[in-house]
Amino acid sequence: MNSARSWFVWGIGAIAYIVAVLHRSSLGVAGPAAAERFEVQAALLSTLGAVQVGVYAAMQIPVGVLLDRFGPRMLIASGAAVMVVGQSMVALADDLPLAVAGRVLLGIGDAATFISVIRLQAGWFSGPILAQMSQWTAVCGQLGQLLSTVPFVWLLAQVGWTLSFGTLAVVGVVVLALVLLLVFDSPPGGTPPTGTIDLPEGWWPRLQTAFRQPGTRLGFWTHFSLLSTTNVFLLMWGFPMLVEGLGFAPAQAAGFMSIVVFTGMVVGPLLGITTARFPLRRSTLVLCIVGLVIAAWSVVLIWPGHPPTWLVIALVVVLGIAGPGSTVGFDFARTSNPLRLLGSANGVVNIGGFIAAFAIIPVVGIVLDVVHTVRVRAGEAVGLYDWDGFRIAFAFQLVILVLGFAMVVRMRRITRSRLRDEGIEVAPLWQAIANRMRRRGE
Repeated sequence: MNSARSWFVWGIGAIAYIVAVLHRSSLGVAGPAAAERFEVQAALLSTLGAVQVGVYAAMQIPVGVLLDRFGPRMLIASGAAVMVVGQSMVALADDLPLAVAGRVLLGIGDAATFISVIRLQAGWFSGPILAQMSQWTAVCGQLGQLLSTVPFVWLLAQVGWTLSFGTLAVVGVVVLALVLLLVFDSPPGGTPPTGTIDLPEGWWPRLQTAFRQPGTRLGFWTHFSLLSTTNVFLLMWGFPMLVEGLGFAPAQAAGFMSIVVFTGMVVGPLLGITTARFPLRRSTLVLCIVGLVIAAWSVVLIWPGHPPTWLVIALVVVLGIAGPGSTVGFDFARTSNPLRLLGSANGVVNIGGFIAAFAIIPVVGIVLDVVHTVRVRAGEAVGLYDWDGFRIAFAFQLVILVLGFAMVVRMRRITRSRLRDEGIEVAPLWQAIANRMRRRGE
């Protein structure tokens, strides 16, 4: 455990996740190109992003159950294979239905990857480093996002739709071969299960057992609150908002989206260290980040006219913090469930942010179309992706964020009540700080 081989096996799994995120986010920077290729408006274009996110969310529970049954190696390899087929369909698509079908397959394959890598690291590592490993896995996902915002944008401009998306399919084939050859579920001898609850027989009772753990549900609402708005921005509407809505050049927009990625890469490991050192303060950290996201979006949306560049930079930095913040949800699940249930528990957690994104993405597209139609009928000469339309459409995110904040507060209360039943008392933060300062004074 925690050996050089552990890092090697995890590294291959991390590469598989990098490529999965590259597949996932490739459409987010190709929105204008997709609208031109398929000759569709915003509401129909949003189906490309929404269908993948919806399928991803819908597959989390089945994937979690299959993960507990077949192990991470099988799930990562199967996901890579399905994504190769899906990306090939997107590359060859000349009309929207075939592209949608390809994105469905991408959503299925993508759904199998992240929670499988999280489960893989639990089989190869032990101790406090596990909290940090989840963040390092998330950082690898940020690398996949970075590859889509810089090299893929360049490739798309140079060689066109078919060759650029076809290249992603070829990369997926290489990943599939690496996983089949080099990844194993655990070291020789296996990993003993952890946790204190008894494991029932059958997938449904086990799924229910994982869901009943307050930490699993706290993880769900953490993920729901913090990943949704970042997903919407990176996977679908951020690039059109920056280029068409705010008038930035495509290279500038790619730079802004890269800030999200680089911020996550810096903040992620710091959050991992913090949650490992202060495990009883994780929910407080989550609530602070959710509040920061609500504040950032509120200021951007109510700013008179176009927000200044410095405010846009502040927004993307906050979104970069929110991404790794959502990964704390998996740490709640890890410390509340035995290893044999971790796949199901992580599936429950991971569905949160993608359900919320699935709700937001089509609403943004519909609102953009409605606002555009109303303003054109009023005699205004406006583009489809107008900032005033984005301002109204993105306001829907605040409803989702406030709901998530309230549910994190509720589930934290329930989780802490369970801890008190086990003899663990979580003092108020101000009291904990005072006690720490007093101890240092002594």
